[in-house]
Amino acid sequence: MTKATSMLGIAAMAAIIASRANYLPGGATAESPAAQKDYELLSGTWQLTRGVVNGKPVPASVARNTILITDRNTFRFPKASGIGTHPAGHFTVNPNTRPKQVDTIAEGGPNAGQLTRGIYEIIDATHKRACWGPPGGPRPTEFKSPPGSGRILQYWKKIGPVPSR
Repeated sequence: MTKATSMLGIAAMAAIIASRANYLPGGATAESPAAQKDYELLSGTWQLTRGVVNGKPVPASVARNTILITDRNTFRFPKASGIGTHPAGHFTVNPNTRPKQVDTIAEGGPNAGQLTRGIYEIIDATHKRACWGPPGGPRPTEFKSPPGSGRILQYWKKIGPVPSR
């Protein structure tokens, strides 16, 4: 598995852009109406259509096999996606900033428990994009992944609802 694929997996987790407005200790949440709307729009099964990791395009074959399932403030990657990190975690969104902000925490893998900060945009009902900083690093301020930045830029297309487990 390449470093780009592993980083894509970390970002995709973060890319799971749809969650709770404020995640409070103990699992409680405080959701604004804007956050509730974004969670609804972001919940579903998504396919990566384009990605850039640290300035390098993600190969089309990797994008085709990268599927993300977002259900409110949780995300998971089906085993067939070939993601190189633990395939589950949770995230929070803040739709009241420009650009909108998302934070994610993986439940396992090399970055388990570490915060990854990102930004997101819901382009329309079936398209979204996200840009992630490196785990533990600063939040991006724009949807770009230049060489040396450690950022992951992702474009997603909704391909279905949240499947039952």
